Amino acid sequence: MEDEWTPQLMSLLDIERRDLPMIWDADFMLGPPGSDGTDSYVLGEINVSSVSPIPDEAPVEIARRIADRLRSKPETAAAVYRSS
Repeated sequence: MEDEWTPQLMSLLDIERRDLPMIWDADFMLGPPGSDGTDSYVLGEINVSSVSPIPDEAPVEIARRIADRLRSKPETAAAVYRSS
């Protein structure tokens, strides 16, 4: 997913990796077999609001990355602080 599908999604939607949600996941279903019999997968849904970080240590790293992202985008950080 990280090496092939996510870059294709970013290209299709014309968005940068830094603009993707910090926590998200995608559910895939088994699709029809390829002409050579290999498995294929079909996107079922993308979840952004009902995702739990795993492992237990993940929230600390996620918080650090969000802080880094906000610091790298001054206009976003200013909007966040104004709305609090």
